[in-house]
Amino acid sequence: MKLLTLPAAALALGSLIGCTDANIESVPETVREPIVNGVLSSAIDDAVIGVFGGGTGCTGTLIAPTVVLTALHCVAGFDSRFTFSCRSDGTLSPGSTTGQLGPAAAPESISVGVGVSLGAERIYAKAIYSTGSTDVCHDDLAVIVLQSAPAIGDVPLVPLRFNGSTHKGELTRAVGYGDVEKTETERGRQERKDMPVRGVGGPDLAHPGDNGIAPRTLQTGEGPCHGDSGGPLFSEATGAEIGVYSLLHTSTCTGLDVRNTYTLVAPFEPLIRMALESEGVDPILEPEEQTGAGGEAGASSSDGGPGGGDSGGSANSGTAGNGASAATPEGSGRGSYRDSSCAYRAAGKGEPAPWLLASCALVLAGWTAARRRARALR
Repeated sequence: MKLLTLPAAALALGSLIGCTDANIESVPETVREPIVNGVLSSAIDDAVIGVFGGGTGCTGTLIAPTVVLTALHCVAGFDSRFTFSCRSDGTLSPGSTTGQLGPAAAPESISVGVGVSLGAERIYAKAIYSTGSTDVCHDDLAVIVLQSAPAIGDVPLVPLRFNGSTHKGELTRAVGYGDVEKTETERGRQERKDMPVRGVGGPDLAHPGDNGIAPRTLQTGEGPCHGDSGGPLFSEATGAEIGVYSLLHTSTCTGLDVRNTYTLVAPFEPLIRMALESEGVDPILEPEEQTGAGGEAGASSSDGGPGGGDSGGSANSGTAGNGASAATPEGSGRGSYRDSSCAYRAAGKGEPAPWLLASCALVLAGWTAARRRARALR
């Protein structure tokens, strides 16, 4: 079965970003509302913020006072006018007319806004860290370091899943500023709860995960849409961010057959830590034990659950939409799929971080072991 793919970036103020099939028309420029079939999020989610660049918009999360996690295609050159295809192994299909990620945007051209309805105030970036991926089909993750901290009061920053296992059936919550397509909802930042994970990819091609799921990604059904790119997928059991929204695999954001891809957070722990260390802060980690009222923690995210077993065919085809530009460092140009997830660089510096390769290998090995243990228990 062939899946359509759309990077999901444009926001209420931006133009469409995504990967869709060549025969599919883009969502009209006039349609600019948030997550489909969601509800308006409250101020408790003010750590989920808007990301702007290149005349378009995305979503991101504050993981430290001045550090934002988002999608790579939101902060680097990306041409969304033409069609492209992503294969289920996370590579760009031959013959695709676009889908490549260009040079890093100048950090000062990227800004963020805060609030449920995104006020006019903007804070600009001073550095961008990226995975070094040269196309949107894999490792679509970047970290922005801001010039100053957004004013979000006492709202908690976002914890990250670095060590826990993500599995099919786990219930999640999506938050973002993107389109709601045909559903009726109030404009502003939206959330949608009770979204089961439909499949999880392995750490690399040698250690595949669920059938049809690209390495270092997970897949959900209906929920996020264009403009939610870079936005978080939270574990409902722990509140930790487990994924960053990247691609829509169908021609529409609504319907039972909708498939959305999130880039997993855990495999990119070294990159995220490097950005945090540049600001002298440590990551906020997911609690080791799930917590909840009355000792019910974690019940909703246990194994099984609805929506399991989707598979993608051998190819995910699509047309791009346009979002903010992605922060691939200048001159990165590493097309090797095997190396791209560990070839971390900071925008404007152009230097690789080879010391991270060993660290990345250890992280991936630990993540693989955790996934195997989780499967053995199911």
